[in-house]
Amino acid sequence: MKDRPSSKQRTKKVSRQQTLAQRRQLDREQRERRRVQRRTRERERIRRQFKFRRKVVKQYRWWRQRVSEKEAIQQVLSKYAPTKPWHQQLSPSTVRRWHRAVAREGWIALRPRSTRPKTIHYQIPEHLVFTVVMMRLLLGWGGKRISAECEARGLGKVSTTTVYKIFTRYGLPIKTYALKAKSAGIAYRRVEKKRPNQLWHIDLKQTRLRDGTKVYICIIIDAYSRFCLAAVAGTNKTSAWVAQVTREAIRFFGPPEALLSDNGREFVSVWEESLTQFGHLLKMKGIEHKTTAPYYPQTNGKAEAFIKTLTRECLTGRTFDSLEELQAALDKWITWYNNYRRHSSLGWQTPVSRFAGITPQVQGLAALPGMEAVSHHLDAFVPSRADPPVDKKQLAHGFRCALVPVNYFGLC
Repeated sequence: MKDRPSSKQRTKKVSRQQTLAQRRQLDREQRERRRVQRRTRERERIRRQFKFRRKVVKQYRWWRQRVSEKEAIQQVLSKYAPTKPWHQQLSPSTVRRWHRAVAREGWIALRPRSTRPKTIHYQIPEHLVFTVVMMRLLLGWGGKRISAECEARGLGKVSTTTVYKIFTRYGLPIKTYALKAKSAGIAYRRVEKKRPNQLWHIDLKQTRLRDGTKVYICIIIDAYSRFCLAAVAGTNKTSAWVAQVTREAIRFFGPPEALLSDNGREFVSVWEESLTQFGHLLKMKGIEHKTTAPYYPQTNGKAEAFIKTLTRECLTGRTFDSLEELQAALDKWITWYNNYRRHSSLGWQTPVSRFAGITPQVQGLAALPGMEAVSHHLDAFVPSRADPPVDKKQLAHGFRCALVPVNYFGLC
């Protein structure tokens, strides 16, 4: 083995405990500041409302001793007529109700109280209940996603709480998996970008074929839109392979301003002032290479969340005989993910609508994987139809489509 130059030194190691301790301290300080700010705003809101109501009642009583009750109401309403959009609207019944409350309970009765009803009763159509149960059994979705999908697809409006009540009624599992990241005592913050191609996330997912062969899936997603730019399967996680996947994504979608990865050896060299083939590619393209803190994958959380979704909805419960079969399944799922799967962090928009400004319209149970067999049961209530997925030529960012082989990316 050749001796390495004496001028090179290994990068300094940072323990996981040091990283977590620093993150905990920053998060504790930020949580405390936010807690104080919320309490201050709430106290100020209650104080302003109480002060305003007391002034209204005092004015009403003062005028009531001098003029008739009707004229006293008119004087109060004219004095406290709203002049700005956030000012409270007053009505004669409200002024009288506050006056009676003070006479009955004292001034403390003017403090704002919650008007939320204790119980709410809903009547859900049977076809909507059937849809909720099928989405849970076949797709494994949670209450929020089912509620958003039903409303967006014209199936009907149903709240998240009602969806979970339907789960309980039919003995369906309420929670299929639990988040474990917060056990470290850190409140994680979500960073949002302002436009596509401002930041890309890259990561690797390991899986196996039917014969036990170890394979890797290299994924690249856009931070702003969660649009999947690449999902390519390979047998070796070398820096050259990762660089090739990234190069093809750049050729098709254009270069990003920055790219975020973890500290894997396919991305970052173990030697200081040295670059891998992946690093050389980014330097040549003028792309800033950002890396996560040691032992802190949450920095690359958007890629980690995407891999979890890919595993749960595409890989779990399935086996593949060859790399080509796995790639075909990935291409099909990525097409559905980019065009039809609504993302909770995007306000239930699809990734392609944020990335390219084009939204394929869907209705009923169309374009839902695994729901084709039951879609005809709802055609009498809501016919199923879906626009075709967005073609490469429709993308509005000037990407050169002819350079990418067919079926290499999800949209091809």
